[in-house]
Amino acid sequence: MEQNLNDAQMQAILHQKGPMLVLAGPGSGKTLVITKRIERLITYGKVDPSNILVITFTRAAAKEMKERFCSVMPAEGQRVTFGTFHAVFFMILKYAYRMEASNIIREEERMQLIRDMICSMQSRMHWATTFRLLRRI
Repeated sequence: MEQNLNDAQMQAILHQKGPMLVLAGPGSGKTLVITKRIERLITYGKVDPSNILVITFTRAAAKEMKERFCSVMPAEGQRVTFGTFHAVFFMILKYAYRMEASNIIREEERMQLIRDMICSMQSRMHWATTFRLLRRI
């Protein structure tokens, strides 16, 4: 194992049971810690790589983490799932609920639909109620 890892990094790598959150600033060694932990889970913990899910905030981080892990364990790297929050949750919607991108509405579209509905109901509401509702969204 790497000699230049600090105590918190070693604790994260050696963590055995259940999920783990690695929260740290840029350049602090998160990718190294996560790739070492995955390697340890597979090698010593006998965890099936297809049961490992790594979620990051950006596509670039997910891609870099996958590339780094695949350079250490090429065969297993193809079976570990790396992705962003958005990509992972979209995958869940896609496979569990048979949804496609066209079935999912963007936040700005959702807000516009709500505005349109409030405006269409305007004739049946007092003007102050309409104004308050629109101001809230």
